[in-house]
Amino acid sequence: MKIIRQFFNIVKESFSGIWRNRTMSFTSIISIAAMLTLFGVVMLMILNLNGMVYQTGEKLDKVVFFLKDDASPIDVNAFIDELHNNKKVKKVSYVSREEALKEFKEDFGEKSKILENIPGGNPLPASITVEMKELSYGKEVEDKYKSLPIVEDCNYYYDFVTQMMKVQNGVKYVGAGIVLILVLVSVLIIHNTIRIAISNRRKEISIMKYLGATNTYIRGPFLINGIIFGIMGALIAGFITLKLYEILFDRLNPQICDIINVDMISALSIRVDLYIIFVCIGVGIGFFGSLFSTKKFLDV
Repeated sequence: MKIIRQFFNIVKESFSGIWRNRTMSFTSIISIAAMLTLFGVVMLMILNLNGMVYQTGEKLDKVVFFLKDDASPIDVNAFIDELHNNKKVKKVSYVSREEALKEFKEDFGEKSKILENIPGGNPLPASITVEMKELSYGKEVEDKYKSLPIVEDCNYYYDFVTQMMKVQNGVKYVGAGIVLILVLVSVLIIHNTIRIAISNRRKEISIMKYLGATNTYIRGPFLINGIIFGIMGALIAGFITLKLYEILFDRLNPQICDIINVDMISALSIRVDLYIIFVCIGVGIGFFGSLFSTKKFLDV
């Protein structure tokens, strides 16, 4: 019963301390919320870029060789056989001129009628699509076969994927740097908040020590203050981050899907995980910021 009573006294004193120093407490909460919001934005950007790079890589890990109209069936079959024997090739697909025209009409519907006005009939070439076992093999396969006499042109999007990966890494490093700075700022603000609270209660703490209060009992309210700062900051950040993300998702996802046929991560699928991550980080920052302050300024 004594332990329970002491615990409730610590919690009560903690909330009283927050109210007495409400300006600095509010500043601490807002600083944690700002840091976590930016962290959430960076994290969601990285998650979406990871998904886009992965999904796009799966779709673009193919080299398309467009064949000349006068390519003989013997040469085409020999080329296909050679590709089948290449250990870096996973799959080879041949599309004739007639099949290419049919696919074009299915994809573009009414717009496909523009081909009817082109002299000479079907302008689409036959093609061979080569799917690699790994994305990195594409450039080698392209360079090896693009100069063949029967190849008119080739199409490969490896550069596009690698550029996306560079953007992804840039966001990761810049975001990590900004978040680290904000973490330090949050810890500093909490540090000052606890220091002011300790200064305001200096006489009271001296009396408690004289009466035999333990170190844990004296430090308890300040540590709980930090935890409360972290939880409240995390909840605020989670709400703001998800609302901003829902707005961006509604505006950007249809356009991204139309351009590269890849969907963004839905807000609903990450909501619980986001709050758990935010609360864990917020509590950690609040607790250790308070612990550092009490060790430095509280002589117990």
